[in-house]
Amino acid sequence: METPNEPSINPYQTPTVPVLQETPAVDTANFIAAGRTLGAGSGLDWLTAAWGLFVQAPVIWIVMLVIYLLFVTAINVLPFGGLVGTVLFGIVAAGWLAGAHAVAGGEKLEVEHLFAGFKSKTSPLVALGALYAGALVILMVLVVIALVVAVIGVSGASGEIGNLLSGDTKQIGDLIQSSVMALVLVLLIGMALLIPIMMAAWFAPALIYFHDVPPLEALKTSFMACLRNFLPFLVLGVVATLMFVVAIIPLFLGLLVAVPVWMIAAYTSYRAVFTQEG
Repeated sequence: METPNEPSINPYQTPTVPVLQETPAVDTANFIAAGRTLGAGSGLDWLTAAWGLFVQAPVIWIVMLVIYLLFVTAINVLPFGGLVGTVLFGIVAAGWLAGAHAVAGGEKLEVEHLFAGFKSKTSPLVALGALYAGALVILMVLVVIALVVAVIGVSGASGEIGNLLSGDTKQIGDLIQSSVMALVLVLLIGMALLIPIMMAAWFAPALIYFHDVPPLEALKTSFMACLRNFLPFLVLGVVATLMFVVAIIPLFLGLLVAVPVWMIAAYTSYRAVFTQEG
């Protein structure tokens, strides 16, 4: 007999089926808008946590990586494919973030998570990708100009062009050495300028996807958070470099594990820096 406190069950009711969420709800309660500063050891913790999420569904993570690589290959075949792929950076990152968030929440990882950025927050993620691509293009143009100026400056200022044409081997050697040093210096400066761009892009997709932060503000917030957490990121970079070195030893097959772990680390570091639950 049914008691008054028991809910009645309708045997003719259509059963409900859990549906894969396209995007997690914005967590305003635990969100730390400016991020927090953590100790140097946190960099290793982020990578360890990423590994923990990877081993819960390694096959699906690897399948997602293969699909991603096929997608990138197909995009690069198209005219300006590299630029298009860069613009889609935010959308691609959102897919990995969605997958990591699902696993961290005890849900089952699905290949469908990889396409989460195409289903939700698409416009701001594309805007983020456009800003990111624009910054890279500007940096590339500046580096090319600097390379040209450096080569012309080295050869012109020293008056080596005539010696080069005359066949003076000593002068030719000096010119080549000076040019190579100038090129290396410019490339090092370009790499140094790339670091702030990468800092701005690291947390930005998560801030947009999980918390609706506008793209430009997300880039600024990400940069400042990375700057305040310089030591953890230094540790993360060193350990990740060792991880990738080991990964390429067995015929590069280790990259099937190293790359997903690195992508997941973007989520674990975001959780640690921007949420109370980190």
